[in-house]
Amino acid sequence: MVQKPPRLRRCVLSVCVLLWSSAPFAERLDAVLIAEEACPATVSTKRPDNPGSIQLVPGQDYVVVGTNRADPSHYRLRFEGANPKERWVEIRCGRLVDTPVTMATTETTDALQSPPPPSRAGSMESQFVLAASWQPAFCELRATRPECRDQTPERADARRFSLHGLWPQPIGNSYCGVGERERALSKSGRWRLLPALDLDATTRARLDALMPGTRSDLQRHQWVKHGTCYGTDADTYFRHSMALLEQLNASSVRALFEENIGKRLNATRVRAAFDDAFGKGAGDRVRLSCSEELIEELRIGLKGVVDDTAELGELILAAPKRSPDCRGGWVDQVGIQGARPR
Repeated sequence: MVQKPPRLRRCVLSVCVLLWSSAPFAERLDAVLIAEEACPATVSTKRPDNPGSIQLVPGQDYVVVGTNRADPSHYRLRFEGANPKERWVEIRCGRLVDTPVTMATTETTDALQSPPPPSRAGSMESQFVLAASWQPAFCELRATRPECRDQTPERADARRFSLHGLWPQPIGNSYCGVGERERALSKSGRWRLLPALDLDATTRARLDALMPGTRSDLQRHQWVKHGTCYGTDADTYFRHSMALLEQLNASSVRALFEENIGKRLNATRVRAAFDDAFGKGAGDRVRLSCSEELIEELRIGLKGVVDDTAELGELILAAPKRSPDCRGGWVDQVGIQGARPR
């Protein structure tokens, strides 16, 4: 027998009406979730089933269509292009924007669509996050992506960090001056339909090497979402981003990861390596992003003037402290290893 939900009694002008409480999803919402962790988006709150290996992208906003109960543990989000489109994520994975939004499209209200003015790369007050991916872990979870299908141990991105992006802060400072169509294409993952970027041939060649995701047109998405708020043209934005990444790859942090391929690293060791490479306290500005026991990415806080001669250590030490987020995980090697012991 199916148990009915408890009845609620409401009395108005001495007339009492019996109401059934809301059905299985206790709350419907018209809201937006700003993702803060790369959490999986599952089809159930009870099981880990995740067709397509859909994950939140930190900093990106998602339409919230409901919660699992009045005191929720999960939000129900809409993912355009996924099957099924509506998925569950834990509430710890992001920040709910309580400004009402219109659910007719995946776009937020005009108030949310209007981003802050673009950051000025030369401003002392500018803050950023440098997102550096460990590509074998990325590909472990997304083996069908073009940049992952032919990754080998000999390829350079098997042993060094790859560029995900340089993100003007705070979270939500995105899509500056970008039209509705380009926003929709960016958010739905249809990056090949975004406008091609006017990059110098040298910049493009370096970007292809340092950002394997260019095979999926990640660079177009990063420019539309984050670069438009950077305050320069696309060529300068990526040139600065790559200069910072190359300093990271030339450091003992990259060496630590290479020496521990196939092993576990905890956040304490990673942060200590940043202290050694870039100065005491640098590690306190670094956040680890992990998925399925793998260290997938480093999110490095920066503050100050970013140009062709910027020193990564100085920018890190000037930034606010960040929580480590993930306590550690495996440094993945190329190939599909499957489940690992905790």
